Amino acid sequence: MKKLYLVLLAMALVVSCGFSTASAKTYELKIQTSLATSSMYFKTLERLKKNIEELSQGQIKVELYADGAIVKNFEIFDAVSEGLVNGGMCWTHWASGKHPAGTLFSAPIGGLGYGLDQMAQLSWMFEGDGIKLLNEYYQDILKLDMMSWPVLPMGPECFGWFHEKYTSHTQINKLTFRAPPGVPAEAFKEMGMPVVSMAGGDIIPAAQRGAIDAAEWIAPGEDIVMGFPEIWKHYYLQGLHQAISIGDVYINKTWFEALPKHLQMVVNVAMKACVTDQLLNGIKVNSEALEKMVRENGVVIEETPADYYPAFMKAARTVIAKYTKDPFFKKVHDSQIAWAKLTVPFQVRSNGLYYMMGKTAMDEGIITDYK
Repeated sequence: MKKLYLVLLAMALVVSCGFSTASAKTYELKIQTSLATSSMYFKTLERLKKNIEELSQGQIKVELYADGAIVKNFEIFDAVSEGLVNGGMCWTHWASGKHPAGTLFSAPIGGLGYGLDQMAQLSWMFEGDGIKLLNEYYQDILKLDMMSWPVLPMGPECFGWFHEKYTSHTQINKLTFRAPPGVPAEAFKEMGMPVVSMAGGDIIPAAQRGAIDAAEWIAPGEDIVMGFPEIWKHYYLQGLHQAISIGDVYINKTWFEALPKHLQMVVNVAMKACVTDQLLNGIKVNSEALEKMVRENGVVIEETPADYYPAFMKAARTVIAKYTKDPFFKKVHDSQIAWAKLTVPFQVRSNGLYYMMGKTAMDEGIITDYK
């Protein structure tokens, strides 16, 4: 009798669990991105969608929308907050026009001028005060009903595309350069470099008209899609204007907090996994693209002039200092500087190890450069 009871109990649990999963309430998450479907970053978000749906056992259904499908890129923040869509993907520095501290979260120029690198920035986000301050920025400073996760590390972004080889930043300063708007452009101007900002689709036409001499975009995997190797042949990988570049995914705060706790955990876990997905996939995609540029397009990989680093980092500190008069900007900046003082000495040595390992292998001919 006892055995029969246990069998019936087990069957009841199986049936009830199956019924619970099948009958559980479902939620729809619509994410308006700032990306084309061809972007490697959109493909990373497709992995995020899959992870959320599978981890939630179908309770959360995710729809991804390419740039402009529902709202324009600069409308995403308000659209998510107002519930027109309940999810979005953009960059926090795009909100810098509303409050300048936005640039500190997704693209602090020149590592703040203090040597902060992208991995240390991510560490500050997840292990320091970063995400807390990020959500304070959106919710308390911008008054948006929104939560943010920094999940798409894209840096370091390359210095850019040029027609010639240069040995000093003073030579480059004579060129008309397409740069990102806002604080990065301010830093270039502080160095004495004439810069203009324009949308990605306008870069090649501007170069063909002679309106610009050089340009930057993102990294090899995205730059090759834009067609830049057809226009310029000298590619400088080491850029400081967005050595750190991190895209965010946003979710309407009211919608998120209405989720059951276990589904909130699903979203949080999937978001953090997205960081790893992009870091690993970025190495693969950018390496493949760079090799293709060299072999098929005749692109020459150049070293950024050594005097560019101190010049840009000094300019970065000068520009950033102007904004520290704002209390919230200063609060975020001070937190990052403290993190830089903690992490830069370690990162310099550990990253230096990997550089020397790779350089030794290439110097000995064990690994050959792209050609």
